[in-house]
Amino acid sequence: MPAMMYGTAWKKERTADLVHDAIRAGFRGIDTAAMERHYNEKGTGEGIRRAIQDGLVTREDLWIQTKYTPYDEPYASQPERYPTVTSQVLASVHNSLVNLATPSSGGEPYLDALVLHSPFNTLDETLEAWTALATLVPHQVRALGISNVTLPTLRMLSTSNVPPTIVQNRIRRAERAFDVDVRRWCADRGPSVKYQGFWTLTGNRAEWPTAGFVGRVAEGAGVGREVAWYALLMAADVVVLNGTTSAEHMRGDLEGVEKVRKWREGDEGRVAWEECWKEFLGMVGK
Repeated sequence: MPAMMYGTAWKKERTADLVHDAIRAGFRGIDTAAMERHYNEKGTGEGIRRAIQDGLVTREDLWIQTKYTPYDEPYASQPERYPTVTSQVLASVHNSLVNLATPSSGGEPYLDALVLHSPFNTLDETLEAWTALATLVPHQVRALGISNVTLPTLRMLSTSNVPPTIVQNRIRRAERAFDVDVRRWCADRGPSVKYQGFWTLTGNRAEWPTAGFVGRVAEGAGVGREVAWYALLMAADVVVLNGTTSAEHMRGDLEGVEKVRKWREGDEGRVAWEECWKEFLGMVGK
């Protein structure tokens, strides 16, 4: 899983072009969802296929991740065809596999990850959906995750035969102090569980534009404050979802986090980084 992934929410008719731009810029992880209101999963697949056909990448170079959304309209609104949560989940994932299929050497299409977009309204429905998704691992789906989740639900799912290996949440001060309890739960499980953070810039407009330690990292490494904030989060084992619509920013963000890495490994940068790192952890928890 790449440390920074391209997020496709709210890209609408621009999705295919933006996904192609992101891959050309160097992104190798693509996050989408089978939720037509906020995502264009078909457009995501089109952009990926175009990038492969153009020789930019192979399927094996990419991490392709989508989501199943509880009560998703195409399925929940047809109870005569999809009478159960299980039938809705399996129909949605089948459609996602079609939308995101890529040219291959004859292998079956697969998803690197499938994320349950949020828990259902009831525990029983959440468990039924998770059990249905688990039947697809490890062939059609390589990894399972859950988004918009609290610690009690995570603990419950972790007892299943296929526990979550991805947690995708908003990371901001207003939600459980930068989601520190869930992040600690993930960290306690080591590299087997990855924490993905979204709304990293929009949800933290009172932090990264003004925090002194962010400015010092940005100045020392010669990058913008946004990139410095991304680099700090990534150093805290947060896989960052980046949804920029600017091809220039796509390239600049990827190159920028690499500049921060090189700077912090130098003698002057190492000392400055450690001081900033302590202040960062004081804000977001560890």
